[in-house]
Amino acid sequence: MKKLSKIYQGLIYVLPAVLFFSYYPLISFGANETMNFELSLPLIWLVVFDFVAVILIVWERKIKEIFKNYIYLLLPLFLTLSIFWSENKIRGILTVGIFWLIYFAGFSIYIFRNYLKNKKVKEIFWKSFFGSAIMICVWCLVQSLFDVFGVPRENSLMCLGCTYKMFGFPHPNGFAIEPQFMGNLLLAPIFMSIYFSMKNKKYLWLVFVFVATLFLTFSRGAIYAFGVALLFMTGYLWVKEKELIRKIIMVWGVAITAFLFTLNAQGIMAQVSPTNDTYWSGVSKVLNHLSLGIIDVKKANATEEAKFDGYVAESTDTRMKISRAALETWRKDFWTMMFGVGIGGAGEAMFKAGVMDSPKEIVQNQYIGLLLETGLIGIFLLILTLILVIKFIVRKCEFLPLATLGVSYGITLVFFSGLPNALQIYLLPVVLIVMFEYQSSSKRKKLVS
Repeated sequence: MKKLSKIYQGLIYVLPAVLFFSYYPLISFGANETMNFELSLPLIWLVVFDFVAVILIVWERKIKEIFKNYIYLLLPLFLTLSIFWSENKIRGILTVGIFWLIYFAGFSIYIFRNYLKNKKVKEIFWKSFFGSAIMICVWCLVQSLFDVFGVPRENSLMCLGCTYKMFGFPHPNGFAIEPQFMGNLLLAPIFMSIYFSMKNKKYLWLVFVFVATLFLTFSRGAIYAFGVALLFMTGYLWVKEKELIRKIIMVWGVAITAFLFTLNAQGIMAQVSPTNDTYWSGVSKVLNHLSLGIIDVKKANATEEAKFDGYVAESTDTRMKISRAALETWRKDFWTMMFGVGIGGAGEAMFKAGVMDSPKEIVQNQYIGLLLETGLIGIFLLILTLILVIKFIVRKCEFLPLATLGVSYGITLVFFSGLPNALQIYLLPVVLIVMFEYQSSSKRKKLVS
């Protein structure tokens, strides 16, 4: 059993790295009219981890531990029940299956948290956590340079909408399906490095690397989430630990420097890309797109071959259109408002309601998507679960790093929905809760060292 516990620890060590490979490599099993059937590396990790955890739980007779906090099971139980009235039962069954795998993994991580509490284990985890993030950041830069200098997408793994042909400069997706998921993957490394930089300045260079790469992805959802969460962190320190204001100001300085660095890099890539874009047109497009068209410094005589010349309103309009369609479908009758159309049934329900042209559409807002699929009861159970988690963190963990990451993840879910491409949102916080949980004999400590 000691060997199995070592395998358990090893799986935790590799989790941060595995999460970055959410789309490449990918095993495809085909598709139907409503969804694709695919298996990614994080999903394989999840199955293997749960298999190991089941053996440990049975061997150490910890089955009762899972049911101790039964109230946490209310949400997945309701999601499972909703399969019976789901508009898309196949998608519903697969979605619920992933949900249960995530929940079981989360419970297992906490049940066997003692395997992760000693100093050596934590050191190895953080080396893996930051080391894998650094390597992915390097890959994102290399991927961008490959694209600018004409390396085919099949070799660079750049997504179709990520190449220099869109804006005149590339915005990398790493090994994720889209830049928004790559940007989301960087949020945890960013805020953990910020937190550690307040204790030790040597982490500031990590903040620079991660934030610069975040801006390189050009993902508005992830960038906005970063900004809001950093404001939250600043506000918290202003109220609770004013002595650290100088340090958070320094972090703001590093973040702004990282943005300016990336802004210049995007301008240079626009200049050297095969389009007619210039350094200035590249910079102006960045400012225009990230500001939702508010900042417009484009030259009137600028000519580019790139597809977009700044803020892409169509992207926002499409998201809003689908969200409105989802809300319209949700309001169709009392049953749907209370119980939803069933887990996994959003696309099919909108298609049948005549508000969408394809049953394959996804509500690109996790909250609205959950409202449509599970109704007000599902939203209530989600809020109840979040309240329980927050209460636990407040009582037993270092609050600031976990709360800040939670805020950033919460914001990003306004911009997309789904599980397979964003498992980090559901798995990493549990591991980090264990990493930041106070020892039973410890008292709450000030952040300042």
